[in-house]
Amino acid sequence: MKKLIALVMAASLCAALICGCGKKEEPSAASAGTPDGTAAETPTQAAATQAAAPQDGMVDPHWFDDAVFVGDSITTTLEDFCFDDPNLLGDADFVCADSLSYHNAQWDLNDENAVHPTIQGETVLAETAAEITGSSKIFILMGINDIDTYGVEDTMASMKEFIRKVLSHSPNVEIYLQSTTPMIPAKETDILNNVLIRQFDEELELYCNENGYHYLDVYHRMCDENGALRADYCVDPEDDGIHFTYDATIVWVNYLRSAVAG
Repeated sequence: MKKLIALVMAASLCAALICGCGKKEEPSAASAGTPDGTAAETPTQAAATQAAAPQDGMVDPHWFDDAVFVGDSITTTLEDFCFDDPNLLGDADFVCADSLSYHNAQWDLNDENAVHPTIQGETVLAETAAEITGSSKIFILMGINDIDTYGVEDTMASMKEFIRKVLSHSPNVEIYLQSTTPMIPAKETDILNNVLIRQFDEELELYCNENGYHYLDVYHRMCDENGALRADYCVDPEDDGIHFTYDATIVWVNYLRSAVAG
């Protein structure tokens, strides 16, 4: 297993940012064994087994061995679930931090409100993720912590600058931009809602098409018929209303493994 990438949350965060904790629900252990006397699988183990099973149209999990995932608390949830389990996304690296955004990822490392990942105890800029980990593929998912403060257009401009900086460090890295993901209706506001998220995602897809980057539509794998985060996929309905359950994370993993195969 390649080195594990540690997560960090800055002690003082901007009030405008969503301070999601990247938490996930804890499944209870099985109360009894199976009929043959073996221990029953927990929901987590069953989900992991399902994801790991060979399936047509999916790459092997170790396809991601030379990939690094960059993102906010939504991606830390993915990291938590893939932690030390090569049957999900192989030995992929994770360089992420709660409340990370396209804007604050570009703040100075010493800014008092900085939100930056750490690698082996050292605070780093997310734009250096591929360079530091030696990854040839970078998967990026941010935006939810930008839109409510800066709006869609300013967030797009910051995203483009972030990509420029990534390429300045790793000019040959293959870029995969994941759509910003939905939220439950109860947590929508006038300045952060699923309509604005979809508007950003549409512009993000256009940008990818124009520049030869890979666009991954995670949004529509997580939403219900109304375009909101499925209630059964949301682990924090009383908090931010944006983070995923185990089942939703498995859907995400399987989508990634099939999307890159195409």
